[in-house]
Amino acid sequence: MRRSRPMSIGELWSGFVEENPTRMRRLAEARIPDLWPEVVGPGAASLTRSLTMRNGVLYVALTSSVARHDIFMRRTELRHRLNELLGMNVVSNIIAK
Repeated sequence: MRRSRPMSIGELWSGFVEENPTRMRRLAEARIPDLWPEVVGPGAASLTRSLTMRNGVLYVALTSSVARHDIFMRRTELRHRLNELLGMNVVSNIIAK
């Protein structure tokens, strides 16, 4: 499809976001492992074995019971911080295991 005028990347991106909200959500979910150390700090991040997203719930597998308890107690704060950094409401709950 030919356009009559050049479009900026911002205009194209806005159109993509409006047309594909599910893809945008998946792109945001894919950023979570990169943001995790910034959100929880280097200590808890080094004890994280895996991060899995399923139906809006972030499952965090940890190697330490102390870190698991810390994530459990801070889960609301961490969820808000992740969603803030992602720019959309992606994480509805965090379960530490």
